[in-house]
Amino acid sequence: MSNDNKSKTPKDTHYAKLRRAHRDEKSGGAPAFRPRQPVPAGENPADGLVRLYGLHTVRAALDNPRRKIKKMLVTRNAAERLAIADLGALPFKAELVEPRDIDKVTGSDA
Repeated sequence: MSNDNKSKTPKDTHYAKLRRAHRDEKSGGAPAFRPRQPVPAGENPADGLVRLYGLHTVRAALDNPRRKIKKMLVTRNAAERLAIADLGALPFKAELVEPRDIDKVTGSDA
């Protein structure tokens, strides 16, 4: 049986981290998880243009006949989910990109 009344100390956490690091190094396992630094958003668009992102927002913009779309950056996954089979058939410029390319424009927190 364990004694649940024991309190944890910072020393316990320190040694646990050392044991994990030693175990991972010895086993040749994957390096410890390191979160990515957030990608900052690009510059704001000029001339009052608005950037829209997110599946629901983009779907609403595509379905709105009064919306004037200048350009669309779309990932393969988003194109499938928006049921866009042929980017060339759209009445505006559409470019198939990787998610990281969109992160450069909107920022990774978007």
